Amino acid sequence: MLGYENFLIVLLYILILNFFFTKISFLKDKKEISKHKSFISPKFKPPFSGGIFFLLTVFIFFPNEDFHLKTFLLLIFLIGFFSDLNILKSPNLRFFFQLIVVIFSVIYLHNFIQSVRIEFIDQLFENYLIKLFFTSFCILILINGSNFIDGVNTLAIGYYFLVLFFISIIISGFENSVFNPNLLYILVFTLGLLFILNFFELLYLGDNGAYIISFLVGIFLIDIANKNILISPYYVMNLLWYPAYENLFSIIRKIRNNKSALNPDNYHLHQLILIYLKKKFKNIKIANSLTGCSINIYNFFIFSLATIDYSNTKYQLILSFFSLIIYNVLYISLKKNLKNNLLIKN
Repeated sequence: MLGYENFLIVLLYILILNFFFTKISFLKDKKEISKHKSFISPKFKPPFSGGIFFLLTVFIFFPNEDFHLKTFLLLIFLIGFFSDLNILKSPNLRFFFQLIVVIFSVIYLHNFIQSVRIEFIDQLFENYLIKLFFTSFCILILINGSNFIDGVNTLAIGYYFLVLFFISIIISGFENSVFNPNLLYILVFTLGLLFILNFFELLYLGDNGAYIISFLVGIFLIDIANKNILISPYYVMNLLWYPAYENLFSIIRKIRNNKSALNPDNYHLHQLILIYLKKKFKNIKIANSLTGCSINIYNFFIFSLATIDYSNTKYQLILSFFSLIIYNVLYISLKKNLKNNLLIKN
């Protein structure tokens, strides 16, 4: 059982180390902000240190038996870390390293997606390679989608805070998950602190943070769905729908425009919302904060509805369909609004 002193430890090392990183200009200025990033840049530039604190929490509080899990978390963190240092610049090379880490993690942790509750697909999963490919594909889509949505303050951190918060509500009654509920509470607390610091522009998540948080949450939720028959796999899908669909939608959009699916651009949903709000409020800071908050308020609504009946697959599928419709309608409306404004200016 984790005591209150553990939460105090997390609070202290995050505040002290982040202050230290800020003073020594660690993980800042070296980073060229990607096109999908729209962070506010105060006079002092905050460090991209969110992933470091999340990794520390895992290494300090997760049991030593989780050696393989910790190893893969460290590897996926390092890919993002070297990206933040502008050492690993090529998106193709980053994707290659991600692919290797994800495939070996699925194999060594034996963390395959076992069922989607569609009979003919579940029969396909009896083939080891198909099951390995599908699980690895889903995790890779989640990781890169999470990096895409880390484009305005509080969006990615707030999103995963909500995911872990909602899953902690239902997981406390289950005993056969790889993760102890108390460890989950520590992760929720850590993300809550990172959210506050990010809101006040005292740190950024960085590629290192987006990669490690989404990777761990993806593994965690696959394990929960596999080991608890009461939880529909489509409940997990509804918890992770936004970064995953953002990435899939982005890939299709770029391919249609004859662009590389791996290169970032500035036409993600949060970018279009930011442009719209910036025009309305004439203030980039207000627009930036409202963008992340508005998207996460919507996701809070979806997560709340999903959690009402997390065992009901039909209900979860209907909710998924509703989310995708809302996303597409909003995206098309904002894109049309942007084009009209450009025509007026020209």
